[in-house]
Amino acid sequence: MSVNKLYYLLGVLTTALSVMAYMEIAEPEMPIQTKTETVVRMVNVPFLPSNHTIQAQEIKSSLNKSKLKHILIYIEALCWEYGVDYEMVKAVIQTESDWNHKAVSTSGAIGLMQVLPSSAKSEFDTPKQDLFDPYVNVTVGIKYLSKLNEHFDDLDATLTAYSHGPTVTKKYSDSYISNNFYVKRVQDNLK
Repeated sequence: MSVNKLYYLLGVLTTALSVMAYMEIAEPEMPIQTKTETVVRMVNVPFLPSNHTIQAQEIKSSLNKSKLKHILIYIEALCWEYGVDYEMVKAVIQTESDWNHKAVSTSGAIGLMQVLPSSAKSEFDTPKQDLFDPYVNVTVGIKYLSKLNEHFDDLDATLTAYSHGPTVTKKYSDSYISNNFYVKRVQDNLK
């Protein structure tokens, strides 16, 4: 393992531990900014983590149950940090890779969140080979969803941009955005 990769992985681990530690000490009465579809609102609700053990048992994945549980904890912490809906990210993973961390699409997208190496490199300077690490993959995928969330008005447009690309999504009609196959598959997996 190269020194750069080791430092990168240590950085990812440190970030994850910092987020988890922050979540433990954050005051429950602190307002939390969330984005749900087209509404941004302040809520006075403490962060209540999910039962990741049960979730890991219910998901069929290429990862063993222990690793999957830890990935779910990590995903939820990142979602909380970047203002992305946790259940939606799980639905995206189900849609994109069916929880196969080794998945590679015909277009070259990699891992759980099927991140394109070109997007990972241009947006976050993440090398292609790092996308096979499930922690790196979900980090890049969630950060990308968060970035898209800032540029699009609603969840359907954000999901369309994640699948089709942000440039072409801006050219689509509202009808196509709300009714395209990808959005429908993610919404089906939310249920």
